[in-house]
Amino acid sequence: MAAAAALDSAGLSVTLLEARRFLGGRAGSFQDPITGQTLDNCQHVLLGCCTNLIDFYRRIGALDKIRFERTIRFADAAGGRWGLFGTPGLPAPLHLAAAFAAFGLLSVRERLEAARAMTDILLLRDGDFQRLADVPFGDWLDEHDQSPDLVRKLYDPIVISGLNEQTRDSAAAYALKIFRDALLVHADGYLLGLPICPLGELYSHFFAGDVRLGTRLTELRFSGHRVTEAVTADGQTIAADAVILATNHHTISQWIPLELLAADARFSMLDQLQSVPILGAHLWFDRPVLNVSHLALIEGPLQWLFRKDDRGYAVHGVISAAREWVNIPREKCLELFERQIRTVLPGAAGAKLERGVVVIEKRATFSPLPGSDRHRPSQAPPSGGIENLFLAGDYTQTHWPATMEGAVRSGRMAADAVLRSLVPQTAHGSFVVDDLSPQWPARSMLHFSRGRSTSTAAK
Repeated sequence: MAAAAALDSAGLSVTLLEARRFLGGRAGSFQDPITGQTLDNCQHVLLGCCTNLIDFYRRIGALDKIRFERTIRFADAAGGRWGLFGTPGLPAPLHLAAAFAAFGLLSVRERLEAARAMTDILLLRDGDFQRLADVPFGDWLDEHDQSPDLVRKLYDPIVISGLNEQTRDSAAAYALKIFRDALLVHADGYLLGLPICPLGELYSHFFAGDVRLGTRLTELRFSGHRVTEAVTADGQTIAADAVILATNHHTISQWIPLELLAADARFSMLDQLQSVPILGAHLWFDRPVLNVSHLALIEGPLQWLFRKDDRGYAVHGVISAAREWVNIPREKCLELFERQIRTVLPGAAGAKLERGVVVIEKRATFSPLPGSDRHRPSQAPPSGGIENLFLAGDYTQTHWPATMEGAVRSGRMAADAVLRSLVPQTAHGSFVVDDLSPQWPARSMLHFSRGRSTSTAAK
């Protein structure tokens, strides 16, 4: 969608093929076969630092269906609650200082440990991030004396949900990017955006060229190292000057001959990317159980809870990095989730679980393990590759983890590459929107770290 909208805005003739009868993919909705109710595959949220996703929603007329909240709410296993919120009018990172100083979920010692680590994150240089792409975040946490309890209470709820991987196993560069972009450089970076409708409704008015739903691609036809046509299951043949393949990376090989796969360096290491599942649980109770929009849970099994109706009868739970849940019977899952909710939410003590639906996306995202960036392909073809075949997807090289923001960036980067290929004589800036600009004093600290790097290099 992001690629199609960008190219359509540049005046190109675009055809978008979607095998399902609705848009959104893994960030979409489905119809419950029992009730007919529209349910999300899994709860998706966005942050204020997701500049391209926010711009995309604005352009397709969906931004008014996102509610932004200024408080991130945490709950422990006994139902105790705490909130992190920014002070209006203060620049980053000062905006969170007052709330963090009073953040009773952490001990005074843990707050001091975290504050030192956040300062070190702000002082990181560009070269540090490149190096830390190959380092486990667990090593970085140990080097910066972040205690296990602090990791469990602060880092785990943010990193596991943000990266869909265990905190200590993730590449340090991506984990640190979450904290820098969301919490430390701009006061709007941490704002939590929650859709107020099923995810599928966000795209209900999407329009970019010729959008064909329920149209499955069955074949790409080639002449030498170029795609010439796309063929669909219902017999349509579509001539193409360029093709953007925006599918899961596991399925690419079914459309490309082996000799062309071997000739295109983008496909040589795709099998090195590991996939990680996400579990989403829809639960309906006979009375209101959740009186806030969301909770980050310090103890599992569910890691986050979201209210899915106005009164809190319906809740949605999420488990990221859910490898161990793939083969557990759904009935057992619901039993464990119900028990947890009764413990964490006082209003659920006497509530009856009327119904539950568990959805597991087995290949939800790629795992951002150390070194994974070396396996992520570019959107544009390399020399000797398939000349007019472009890639989009959160697994491609965006310098973001597998998020909706990363997906939109990948589509826009693919559109940039297509435009450069088809109309190279046209002056064109990138479709990719800039990150939030660092605010003072974050900007001063970043300048200090970069100046220190330049000084060291000069020596």
